[in-house]
Amino acid sequence: MTIEDRVRQLMAAAVADEPPPRGAPLQVALRRRRRRPVLIGATAVVLILAAVVGLVAIRERRRPLPITDPTAGWILYRDAASNLQLRHPPEWVLRERAPGWIRLAPPEQAAGVAEDYPPFAVGVFDPAAGYLGGETGMEVTRGRFPSGRAYTATEETIDLRDLPPDIKVHRTRTYTIDWDRKCAAGGTARRCRTQVVRAGLVASGEGFPQWDRYRAVAETIIGTIAPVTSGPPSSGDRSRPACRPGQWRLFHPGGWSYGDRAQRYVLEGGVESLGGPPCHLRLDLRLEVEKPAGRRLPLAGNPSTTVVEGDLPDDAQVASPNSSSFPPTPLAWHWAWQEWCNKGLPQATLRITAGTGASITVPGPPLANPPEEPETGCQDRGRPSSIAPWP
Repeated sequence: MTIEDRVRQLMAAAVADEPPPRGAPLQVALRRRRRRPVLIGATAVVLILAAVVGLVAIRERRRPLPITDPTAGWILYRDAASNLQLRHPPEWVLRERAPGWIRLAPPEQAAGVAEDYPPFAVGVFDPAAGYLGGETGMEVTRGRFPSGRAYTATEETIDLRDLPPDIKVHRTRTYTIDWDRKCAAGGTARRCRTQVVRAGLVASGEGFPQWDRYRAVAETIIGTIAPVTSGPPSSGDRSRPACRPGQWRLFHPGGWSYGDRAQRYVLEGGVESLGGPPCHLRLDLRLEVEKPAGRRLPLAGNPSTTVVEGDLPDDAQVASPNSSSFPPTPLAWHWAWQEWCNKGLPQATLRITAGTGASITVPGPPLANPPEEPETGCQDRGRPSSIAPWP
């Protein structure tokens, strides 16, 4: 047997157990080679589809839910003469309580909408002179309506059952809403004064049964209050030239203001105009409580900062100890020292500094120990003492 015959015999034995090919060997080899790209391509398509489906699912989860308008279908009330408008449910009753004062009540309480102490009602007053931040003697909260308009709010319960029978116990929540400026020509210049709108809800009767039932709708009504035609912003006209240092000064009217049954001392002051052309003023103010001078008292929030912004001479105040000469304006500044009479805290001085370098120092309130300030009645609840802008 030759070598060639031996090789043929070995190759025949090696393939004897394999199944017969479907077609020629070359066709089988080509078919096998073609299957791999097809399989790889199919796998890639599946992976791409899976990625697309996953991305769509993620976007669906991130897509915000549709927002429903709680005032859809409500009636628009508009008073062009007062530059005030609002929306209310069609079934609610609206009446003029007095010039510049409207009342709204749910249908079940329509008969009492004009009463002094109705079971439940919403009251709205026309725009009037004022500015947010003047309520120093009450518990005040600050916020913004969905429209973006800023407000402060106070809430209280008044019990007058010891007075004549027609006077009832009642609960109120009052909003002071930032408005705009009312401008008028005066003298040789056009003067603009800030305005606010006051609105609130009131419920009367033992336990205030209507309060929880109607409060959400009432506050939604108040949140729709807006001017018919927007005027200049209460923060002032930023197109005016910036005020120069020689046109103004910081001042404190003297005396002390207290709140929260004398547990809170309120430091208040303003900006006096020193003359010059109309200008716009924005101040970054910093308060430091010191004892001794130059050394900060270890007090939570010390130092504390706030910002005031307005126009001169429009928003200037009179530097007088007479409180009637100190109306709140956008240039008024306030800080609240909560638990100012905490045990162990010495009488301190309060230094207010503007970003321009101007500063004033105010003597701190005397300790609540007779005979210095017996009328404060500070009880020192023992909570940590802190200071922050007010409200």
